[in-house]
Amino acid sequence: MPEHPTETAAPSTTAHDPTQVTRLSVNINEDTAAKLRWYKDHKNISITETVRRAIALLDLVERETTKGGEVLLKSPDGKTIRQLWLV
Repeated sequence: MPEHPTETAAPSTTAHDPTQVTRLSVNINEDTAAKLRWYKDHKNISITETVRRAIALLDLVERETTKGGEVLLKSPDGKTIRQLWLV
């Protein structure tokens, strides 16, 4: 099996057609797969939707931090605030 993600896509007539589907095949370790399955089950959604949400979150964090923004996590009691860093 290849160690790098592979991507295949049918030719598209529109560069940004939101209905265009790209099929991906990726290799992940069991810990990552378990986390995907947990979220999928917890939210009662598909693996595809789980991956879409993960990528959307990564995109949001990266865009905001690139502009100089910060992503902060506040504990439920409001007493602890942690900054999220992506490296």
